[in-house]
Formats: sequence, structure tokens, C-alpha cells
Amino acid sequence: MSARVLVVDDEASLRRTLERALRNLGLEVVSVGDPHLAYEMLDSAEYDLVLLDIHLPQMSGDALFIALVRRWPRLLGRVVLMTGDPWAISSDWPPELLRCPVLAKPFTLDQLGSTVLSTLAAAEAPDGQRKRNGHG
Repeated sequence: MSARVLVVDDEASLRRTLERALRNLGLEVVSVGDPHLAYEMLDSAEYDLVLLDIHLPQMSGDALFIALVRRWPRLLGRVVLMTGDPWAISSDWPPELLRCPVLAKPFTLDQLGSTVLSTLAAAEAPDGQRKRNGHG
């Protein structure tokens, strides 16, 4: 079974591009533009990684990250942040959020693939003992 990635970004064209690029890497991809739908997707299925935009109109990505890892603690180490705002990263964030890899928009498809695959590899490492978001 290939790894399953949930993409959360409000830009439909970017979601489609990310879906194609990640599928070309052999990953299963589900994408949503609404943070509430992301929560529903995670509640109904198991995901190996979440690709999360920091700036969402309905809820900030940092608030969504905190909600997700509280509900599914196993997602720690399995979230990659995306932002087009270089000032979006806040030193006030909790350490778990500051440890997330960040893809600065615009990023290349090579950067996307490298970041996603290395994050998945680190999360699946035997010493991590991390599982997916907890369904099974």
C-alpha cells in the first residue's frame, strides 16, 4: 500500500497541481480546501502525512495543526507546512509546530517531492514508532 497524503489548501489550482505531483511519486492523495473537511477526512480514514497551508480563510493553519495533533497525536512529525508569507512562522508557536518542515511558496515540484518523501521516511523510521493518524 502506498502512503496516503491529505492536502489542505484553499487554492484549487494549487491543490490540483499538488495532487498530480504527489500521485506521480506513487502516493495516494486526497485534497480539501476547507479545514473542517480536513478534520472529517482524518476522522474517516487513515493518512500518513498532511500537507497544510498556513493561511486558510476559515482557520489559520497553526490553529488547525494544534487541533489535528490533539485529536490525532500520531500526526506529530507527519505534517508539512506551506506558506507564501515568509513572516508566517511565529516564534510563539509551540515547539511541535516549529519542528514541522516548511515549503515556502513558490516551491518546485522537486522540493515538494524531497520534503514529502523525507518527512514520510523520518516518520516511518523504526526508532520513531509513529503510526498513521490512528485508524486501523
